[in-house]
Amino acid sequence: MTTSFYNGITGLKSFQYGIDIWGDNIANINTTGYKEQIPEFSTLFSETLNSDPVYSDIGMGSKLSSTAINLDQGSLINTDNPFDVSINGEGWLAVKRYNDTYYTRTGSFTRDAQGYLVDDNGDYLLVANANNLIQNADGSYSVNRSINTDNLISQNTQMSPISLPNNVILPAIATTEATLTSNLNDSDVITTTKPSTTESDFSALYSKDGADLKVRDGDSLVFGFGNPATYQNNIISTELCITDDEADGKDAVYNFTLNGINFNIDMPDGSTKEEIQHALKDAFDQAGIINEITDNGIKISDPNHIILTSENELLPNIAAAKLTYRSEPQNSYEFSTIQDFDNIIQNLANSAYPDATNVYLDDEGRISIDNNSFKTINAYTLNTENSNDLFMNNLGRLGNEIYAGTSAKSYDFLTNTQSFGGKIIEANGQKDTISVTFTKQKVLNNQIVWNGEVSILDPDSNEISTQNFEMTFDSDGHLLSPTQITISSPQNITLNFNMTSYAKTDLATSYSFTQNGVEEGFLKNYQIDQNGQIQALFSNGQMSVLGQIPVYHFQNDQGLESLGGNLFRETANSNKAILYTDQNGNYISGSSIISNTLEASNVDFSQAMTELIVTQKAYSSAAKTVTTSDQMIQRAIDMKKG
Repeated sequence: MTTSFYNGITGLKSFQYGIDIWGDNIANINTTGYKEQIPEFSTLFSETLNSDPVYSDIGMGSKLSSTAINLDQGSLINTDNPFDVSINGEGWLAVKRYNDTYYTRTGSFTRDAQGYLVDDNGDYLLVANANNLIQNADGSYSVNRSINTDNLISQNTQMSPISLPNNVILPAIATTEATLTSNLNDSDVITTTKPSTTESDFSALYSKDGADLKVRDGDSLVFGFGNPATYQNNIISTELCITDDEADGKDAVYNFTLNGINFNIDMPDGSTKEEIQHALKDAFDQAGIINEITDNGIKISDPNHIILTSENELLPNIAAAKLTYRSEPQNSYEFSTIQDFDNIIQNLANSAYPDATNVYLDDEGRISIDNNSFKTINAYTLNTENSNDLFMNNLGRLGNEIYAGTSAKSYDFLTNTQSFGGKIIEANGQKDTISVTFTKQKVLNNQIVWNGEVSILDPDSNEISTQNFEMTFDSDGHLLSPTQITISSPQNITLNFNMTSYAKTDLATSYSFTQNGVEEGFLKNYQIDQNGQIQALFSNGQMSVLGQIPVYHFQNDQGLESLGGNLFRETANSNKAILYTDQNGNYISGSSIISNTLEASNVDFSQAMTELIVTQKAYSSAAKTVTTSDQMIQRAIDMKKG
């Protein structure tokens, strides 16, 4: 009879625990990270009544033997806090309180006053800290880029709290390599022109309209000053006018230099035109100069040049020569650059009109002849059998009568100049401008040479360095050399070229400039990726890992001791917390971490209410057992009294 009484009492105690547990589950239905507790009951020792032929037992009541943890995944709730994390799958987060380590599924973390990630209880989140922040004198922090953050977690990693300050700087990475990709447009007509310079080679020059002059070896013209000349059948000719010497008591002395030969012919006073003509002819014949007597005087000829400088006015000065373009000039009448051409014209002018002219290239790329004398200067250009029409046309009115104090100018001679640019980064984070300018320099038989100039300017447009080089392409526009150059200032930079040079009708030239430098970055925000990496994002688009959140596992999760506040502690039954690794010993989480989310409670409300009702009914039944047993005992006592 007392057994039933004790059974009722133990039932009341057990079901009270059950009601407490299910009530606690219902109370935590909105607690993030909460894991449902399930009460498990067992019977007390039983009393054996008879052992033959079968055992007959009388139960001695029940007790709460354990509470099991429901480890089912709770639903994920999105939040605005980047430090809210949830584990999608199995595993636990570790937090530190004083010197103790606890484990939780509640990933609600914020930064405290010192920047440490803490939960609502002030417990520190434990992570594998990269320890790559260096505090600066001004209180800011800089990321130490030299620390490898690829594998922060291992079995031996000492986990620690992590501080995430607001003022973090990602130091710049100096540019060490850059690549320029483009085509140097080599069309017959271009718009990317600049005025030529004295160093410009005529083979690479363009007309005033941007048309390629295409001056090549052997192209020629006759340029002259003074007495007019003609060019026919590969011969330069000029006619010297001869008249009778007027009798004045003085001999007619013809003292002059012709093509480097000095002549001094003394004609008697009053000599006739015919006598003077024959005397000159005899002298020219003896000197091997082509000549013939004409109605007006005497005609002299030469295939290359006629330079006659007279000591008096009996013969006119003349300086006419056949000028020929050569990629490699061999004599004084062959030219390659504008400077060569100007020098030849200046020398011719000095022979015909000493100290009267100045030949130069002006700022607009025009070849100019200044007449500094007080008389009109006669200059002329003549076509030859190998004259380049575009070139001759672009010389314009350079060959013309030049009045005193005026100038004759050609049309603009232009260069094909194309510029490209980009940015490079110095070690101190300064962002400099790099400009690469290409100017078509020379055209050989099977090659095109461009002059390159690399200029680097600081942010205030002050020049840091300038470097020149030559770039050579084959006739099909393929780059021969160089494929790269080295820039030494402000630091050593390898500049790679991925270039071509061919005619392009599409003006939208493909161009790119890439470099491996990174400018200084300032912290924008933090984020946590699915591997648990705590990443700092910077204004320069770069990212740096500051730590990694480990996911712990246990051999027996049910052996964890619940401490309240969604915290659990390892026990001998759960064994030590472990980290999963692959066959190479590298950490693997076994689950993913999702930021900006929290795991909701996994309590099923309908199930919890059902269990609560059932337990409450069981409690009532156990109470009935107690009262019934009490009545039976009272009846037995009454029977004894009676």
